[in-house]
Amino acid sequence: MKKIIFVLVTAGVVCLFNGFGALAEDNAAGGGGGGQKFDPAVYRRMKLDKKLDKKLDRIKEALGATDDEWKVLEPKVEAVQKLVTLERMGKSVRQGAAAGDAEQAPGDLEKKVKELQKLVETKDTAPKAVKDKLKELRDVREKSKAELKKAQDELRELLTPRQEGQLLLLGLLD
Repeated sequence: MKKIIFVLVTAGVVCLFNGFGALAEDNAAGGGGGGQKFDPAVYRRMKLDKKLDKKLDRIKEALGATDDEWKVLEPKVEAVQKLVTLERMGKSVRQGAAAGDAEQAPGDLEKKVKELQKLVETKDTAPKAVKDKLKELRDVREKSKAELKKAQDELRELLTPRQEGQLLLLGLLD
């Protein structure tokens, strides 16, 4: 038994050092990753994509979907998941979450939230400017809600009642 453990530990150490050696060669040859420099935004996006992949795997399992069913459902589920996340981000900013949370939201909502935050943080901002920005943000949120409802309806058409119940419990459907 001790010999087996010794062999496994030795193999692990060799693999570990080989991995570090390849990484060092990559970095010496131009920064790793095919000559690309480390970009925190890209890293954050990759991390979020991995989280989404894990979440989608859990959803597939909860739905009991076959691979063929999932090929049809996945794009719809992913679209709904992203829109739900976007809507939640908008609500969390409204409820006083940190400004860093807004960086996860794509597009107009992120832009409008950041613009409003700047106006509100500036004490001498004209009230009309704040009112105008509030209206713009509300309009973008309404558009986002409409997109979410449409995506949810399209997904709902493909689901069995049990699957619809699962997604309702997971917070993806209303």
